[in-house]
Amino acid sequence: LLTYCNRPRAAMTRPQESSATDDLDAEDLVPDNWFIWLVHCIAWLLTLVLSAVSIMFIGYQLYALYLPYCRAKLLGDSSYRFPEYFYRVWGNDATDLTSEHWGYLGACATVTFLSVRYVVPFHPFGTNSEHA
Repeated sequence: LLTYCNRPRAAMTRPQESSATDDLDAEDLVPDNWFIWLVHCIAWLLTLVLSAVSIMFIGYQLYALYLPYCRAKLLGDSSYRFPEYFYRVWGNDATDLTSEHWGYLGACATVTFLSVRYVVPFHPFGTNSEHA
């Protein structure tokens, strides 16, 4: 792919046939490298936005749910109550965070880490030599 994108512009164009009945499709007028670059830009921007939202979500959940819960468990505070939204989802009899809750946090953190570490740094706005 990178070799194709680095070819001179003349090498990317198709040789024209001598037939007078050639019908050009609109997609034949757009070089492939621009389409691939556009798709890469859109995917990268979505990844960036969703990674930022995930980081904010993880931070909020740590602040509102996980850290107060851990603090209450460590100090033996039996009067601790989860935030109200927690009871709307899990019911009034919820007293502990189960492995399901920790699994959601771990999965979100893992995917966000992989995204930020291996996708976000490789933006499509630089030169092709940066990605080699």
